[in-house]
Amino acid sequence: MNGFVNVLKPVGATASDVVVCVRHALKEKSGHLGTLDPGASGVLPVAVGKATRLFDFLTDKVKYYRAFFTFGKTTDTLDSYGAVTGKGTVPAEEELIAACEKLTGAIWQTPPAYSALSVGGVKAYKLARSGVDVQLKQRKVTVFELKLLRRQCEDTFVFDVKCSAGTYIRSVARDIASLCGTVAYMSGLIRLQSGCFTIETAYTLDEVRSLGEKCLLDVTYPLSDVESCVLPDNLYDDLDFGRKIACPFEQGYRKIYCRGQLFGLAKNDNGILKLQYYLKNLQEN
Repeated sequence: MNGFVNVLKPVGATASDVVVCVRHALKEKSGHLGTLDPGASGVLPVAVGKATRLFDFLTDKVKYYRAFFTFGKTTDTLDSYGAVTGKGTVPAEEELIAACEKLTGAIWQTPPAYSALSVGGVKAYKLARSGVDVQLKQRKVTVFELKLLRRQCEDTFVFDVKCSAGTYIRSVARDIASLCGTVAYMSGLIRLQSGCFTIETAYTLDEVRSLGEKCLLDVTYPLSDVESCVLPDNLYDDLDFGRKIACPFEQGYRKIYCRGQLFGLAKNDNGILKLQYYLKNLQEN
């Protein structure tokens, strides 16, 4: 059994909790495609069986979020679960809109100290919890869209964020506030979409438990935007045994088919077709 389950993660559950649920329901090894904090809810795609081979290819996809930022107060974790470490004013909507414009595009972002990034082989959040002053390096991320939607209440505003993988939404809250001369924290987060997996088609954990393999999406589901390349029938054995084949395309990845069968995802490696992700027989669940 190979494929994907689009899970609607509830607030309070960890990404590992979701994986365990899918694994028990489908009786197959599973792994999530990019983590989601326990305090957040929304789309968490889970790869099942040998579909986990596509992990590296799929974790780099664009993410969409509905974020709730509370201004005039911040915490050590930059979310509602941490201890208050600072207070300030609540900015005007005009200031927030201007800050959003400055944070749109390719930007340098400092991840939160309370994150799963590794520092000397130790998770940053573990060091932060033990009292260590964690200083993480800035890294380049892309914010494709950062839009103020509405004012939720006196100090809380709702934003839509479309961003690259690796973007920390808690850091976005901090950086918007900083540009406005104040402080903030992320008080809520919903992931609306991860790659092609959307919240409208996601299954709750209870639905996963009751429906089991009926929740399973085909292994090619997240590859719909990848072009196909059909090779001549006489190259079947060359593909099967990993022999060198001249690559018929220049750039990017292609779904490689031969004799009606999907072999995997390939790219051009100095003129040679390189099967980067081997997917043969994975559609036979």
